[in-house]
Amino acid sequence: MNTDIFLTINSWVGVSPLIDTLMIFCAQWLIYILFATAIGCIGYAAYKKQWRSVVLCAVTLVASFAILLVLSKLFVSDRPFVNHTITQLLPHAANQSFPSDHATASFTLALAVLVFTRFKTIGWLLLLVAATVGFARIYTGVHYPLDVIGGLGTALVGTGLALIVAKFLPIKQSVRFEARSNEIK
Repeated sequence: MNTDIFLTINSWVGVSPLIDTLMIFCAQWLIYILFATAIGCIGYAAYKKQWRSVVLCAVTLVASFAILLVLSKLFVSDRPFVNHTITQLLPHAANQSFPSDHATASFTLALAVLVFTRFKTIGWLLLLVAATVGFARIYTGVHYPLDVIGGLGTALVGTGLALIVAKFLPIKQSVRFEARSNEIK
């Protein structure tokens, strides 16, 4: 089924040069916009001294990428263009395919913003962008659907581990020091 879905999506390549160009952009460059937006949200939390949010975002990223490394060693998976004659829009090395690095990074950053910062609307939008990046990676011929789903699963597990860590962190978000007028002499 994974191959059938991939081949169906990849068969759409060439129908519209505009869509092909858009998918190449989404597969290759959209992740940088997602990354900059997520870092902006997390950076704002740091600026506001919301250290709990910042730490939990960092835990999410570290946990997700540790899981990604383990999964990529456990499951050796060729890229679609290695085993199938397809229309490949992006040149890519014939290296490990599962789970998708792009999908893992995109979904992890989106979930970190959604779950651990105050930017819920942006987090939901980033999830939509992450799904677009994942779909574009399939469309352009560099990943199977299960590679992208594996990236989402990796991000969900990393976020779940960060939620467990959150149980052990103090609730207080920031420390504010206010000078009292009667103490200043």
